[in-house]
Amino acid sequence: MSSKNLTVYIEKNDSDFYLTLLSDIKKNFETIVFSEFAELDSFSSDLCSRNVLFFWQDEKLLEKQKFLFERYPNLPSVLLFENSSPKENLSHPTQLHLSRNYYSFELLSITLNFAERLIQDQERSREFEEIKERMAVLENVFEESLDIVIQIDPQSKQIIGINKQALNVLNYDENELKGKDFSILLSKVASDEAEFQGSLIEGGSLVTKNDELIPTESSFRLYSVNGKMVIWATFRDISERKKAQEQVKRQKAFYEFILDNIDSDISVLGDDFKYEYSNPVLVPSTEIRSWMYGKTDTELSKRLNLLPEFSDKRQKFLDVALNKNDIVQFEELLPDEQDGKKYLLRKYIPIEDPDSKTRKIISYGIDITERKLAEERISYLAYYDSLTGLSNRTLFIDHTNQALKNHKSTETLIACYFFDIDNFKFINDSLGHAKGDMLLQMVAARLKRIMTEVDTVARFGGDEFGILKVGILNRGEAAEFASRILDILSQPFHVTGRDLYTTISMGIALSPNDGITTQELLKNADMAMYKAKEVGRNNFRFYTNELILRSEKRLYIESSLRKALQNNELSLFFQPQISMKSDRICGAEALIRWKHPERGWVPPIEFIPVAEDSGLIERIGDWVLEEACRLKKSWQEENIGGFNISINVSGKQLKKNNWAHKVHATMEHFKIDAHEIELELTESSIMENPEKSIEAFRYLSDLGVKVSIDDFGTGYSSLSYLKKINADILKIDRSFVIDLEKNEDDQAICRAIINMAVSLGMEVIAEGVETEVQRNLLKSFGCHIIQGYYYSKPLPVEDFISYVKKINR
Repeated sequence: MSSKNLTVYIEKNDSDFYLTLLSDIKKNFETIVFSEFAELDSFSSDLCSRNVLFFWQDEKLLEKQKFLFERYPNLPSVLLFENSSPKENLSHPTQLHLSRNYYSFELLSITLNFAERLIQDQERSREFEEIKERMAVLENVFEESLDIVIQIDPQSKQIIGINKQALNVLNYDENELKGKDFSILLSKVASDEAEFQGSLIEGGSLVTKNDELIPTESSFRLYSVNGKMVIWATFRDISERKKAQEQVKRQKAFYEFILDNIDSDISVLGDDFKYEYSNPVLVPSTEIRSWMYGKTDTELSKRLNLLPEFSDKRQKFLDVALNKNDIVQFEELLPDEQDGKKYLLRKYIPIEDPDSKTRKIISYGIDITERKLAEERISYLAYYDSLTGLSNRTLFIDHTNQALKNHKSTETLIACYFFDIDNFKFINDSLGHAKGDMLLQMVAARLKRIMTEVDTVARFGGDEFGILKVGILNRGEAAEFASRILDILSQPFHVTGRDLYTTISMGIALSPNDGITTQELLKNADMAMYKAKEVGRNNFRFYTNELILRSEKRLYIESSLRKALQNNELSLFFQPQISMKSDRICGAEALIRWKHPERGWVPPIEFIPVAEDSGLIERIGDWVLEEACRLKKSWQEENIGGFNISINVSGKQLKKNNWAHKVHATMEHFKIDAHEIELELTESSIMENPEKSIEAFRYLSDLGVKVSIDDFGTGYSSLSYLKKINADILKIDRSFVIDLEKNEDDQAICRAIINMAVSLGMEVIAEGVETEVQRNLLKSFGCHIIQGYYYSKPLPVEDFISYVKKINR
């Protein structure tokens, strides 16, 4: 009987033959009975190995055979017959048969032995196919490998096989290498030292047919091929790796060169915070940098004699960078032997070392000394005046805010002083801005000497200064301090070889009475200062409620004046000017008048200063020029002429670059001859901007426009400016005329002005003439033209035209 390793699957049947067969099979084999072929699928995993199938011939035979063909084509099967089996039913290549008529136990054994041999043949066939597949794979690996593969006889060291990659790389033909000693491919050193021990050899080189060396990584393994031991030598071309390694080396050297020569200090620290690298910027000394390897910041600070705070601060940020795995930065101050101090912006950048899988920290220090010094300078400039070194307006306001916030006492006051230097612009224009700056610096130095530590003295800009004093007991103490300031600043200043005498006008506001905010105190002190200027300068004034009323009145006038320009409330009056030679009207001064809808006529003394301060004077001046030219044009059309129109010019108008061109354009628009217009300006308006005044009036003088200097003798102008302006007329101020018949000094002044004007080729107009005696005296002095109430007050247009017709008939 066959091996019991077989398992027999038998289809169930009702015949006696089935029972006999089942009994015989069970004696020697594991037996599994099934009723339907569909049940075989549940045994599919078992049917794949050593199994035999017994099934019956019946009406379903063809279906059964089809099932076996499709599902289990290699499964040995035995077809069972109750009678003799027809030959056409033996169509399956692995199918046997047994018939009841010829059955015996011996025949069953023969059949099963045959089935077992059939299974063994199938197994050997499968093994052979697997061996063929492995050989094919091996051959494919050998031939198609991208590595150089060589088979070597271990006894003779001859080459017995070589793949295509080897031939391509080494530049040989196969017949040139087969049977040759393997040493032909080795360099001299490699050939002498080569021992095939079946181990991996890193390094070494192969030699090509052209004697080129190819760096390789090689391995030697001993295998049995066809019963014979063969060395399988594998060589991997590592030329590109070598190039890459060389490139890495060069890059490393290059980057180390950069790091060693970069302006910022760069270091690498391990996760134990010990130095592994540092460039020369951090520590220039080569000796100390070599010593630093493996040291911490604590050890470094001791070596460099730094304060403990240096290493403590670094340690704190190192911990943060490593624990939070995040970039941190901070500023640190290091001593510098040359500059005294050195500011650094330090960055700690945590990274992971791909080789050691540990974390390291890049320490990157940027020198920000220049930036920090610039920031300190900017901060200084933000709060201090660069010229004098005093506090500026910003810091003064800040100190005042703090003083008001912290002031709890009901027995003391906070005093805010605000002042400027009288006629400082004249000093600047006369002596130059450099000397003006020197004067401001000297003023600041004197103020510093009388200030206490809690006082604040500030320059607000230009020649304006502020002083803050706390703890003032009363108004008298505030006045005493103000007098002291006036006194020290009235002493002469020695500026480049000459003594300058100055005065100041000061306003004082006291908190809490005059304000509880900084803005209120400064505003009220400023108003008090202008009151001091009005009463004669070189003094101080306290803020009072009266100033509030004046301020409110001024705001009311300014607001109303703006509306007056829009609502055509302004008009021109004309005051005749009489020639002493002909007793006829030779000119008229255009004077602006304002009739308020509620207040009636507003005196010019009230609204002209407001217009000057608010800037409205420029619009008013343009209106006066256009209105005077318009009227002059209409009078010419009515054949009323023979006299000039004198128009007052403000110093504010002279500051405009295009003012003279605007005058020219207005005259051309109304077709007015230039010699019929006379521009009248005061000495003080000239001195506001003498250079621009000279430029403007030279331009107009070249056009033929006459220039008149009003209020001559009351200002501070020099004769050189009058000459440069090329003035045509001088007007004697009414202050020298009002007491002319009684005051010999006034007579002498008028005579001198007239004689000087005549010698300069200029005409003279005396204004404010009210009596015949004044008229006659001025005529005897040689005055050319008289203007005043003796002849006529300023007249509205209709009355003025009637007067002209009457006098010039």
